[in-house]
Amino acid sequence: MARLLKLLDPTISAYFDRRFPSSTGAGEQQKRNEFEEALRTSTTVYIGNLAFTTSDFQLYELFSKAGDIKRLIMGLDATKKTPCGFCFVSYFTRKDAEAAVKYINSSMMDGRSIRVDHDWGFVEGRQFGRGRSGGQVRDEHRTDYDQGRGGYGQLMWQEIETRQMAAVGQAEFDSNPAYNRQDSNRGRKRQHRENDTYQQQSRNPRARDDEDD
Repeated sequence: MARLLKLLDPTISAYFDRRFPSSTGAGEQQKRNEFEEALRTSTTVYIGNLAFTTSDFQLYELFSKAGDIKRLIMGLDATKKTPCGFCFVSYFTRKDAEAAVKYINSSMMDGRSIRVDHDWGFVEGRQFGRGRSGGQVRDEHRTDYDQGRGGYGQLMWQEIETRQMAAVGQAEFDSNPAYNRQDSNRGRKRQHRENDTYQQQSRNPRARDDEDD
């Protein structure tokens, strides 16, 4: 529905922020209505898909082409307090915010097509990523390698680290003579037990049938 409204009314974002602070006791539909109204009147825009290395100076230079900037807030990793690929830009007028969305959206910056969208307004705390690791949620679940946004997603990095630790542990096991001797001794003991069992079963043909039961 949000995407359909976006097509009918370009002042509405296709993204719905579930943390939008609606009126006390407002239902889901009322909350969406208030959210859409905030989008229509806000002078703030959201910029996404930024490279982690993109600076606030670069952003200020680009977005000041749409109008005078009141405030620019860089998105930060909540844990590392480093840029994590998004920001907010607040203008003095609604007209300038609309110009930024209309003319700067999909512009190339540091080799990336950036996304510019209307936002309901910045409040303290929104500058931090909402992912469990501190960054943006999209970067936690991303499985492709994105050099501009820290490489693989956080979950993929964890899987890679787990595999590396397992490989190191196996290499240490294979290279340790003590482990190899213990493994060899266990193998010889196992073979002796199997030979003894076979001999007992040969003397008692029903032994294997009884065990299977």
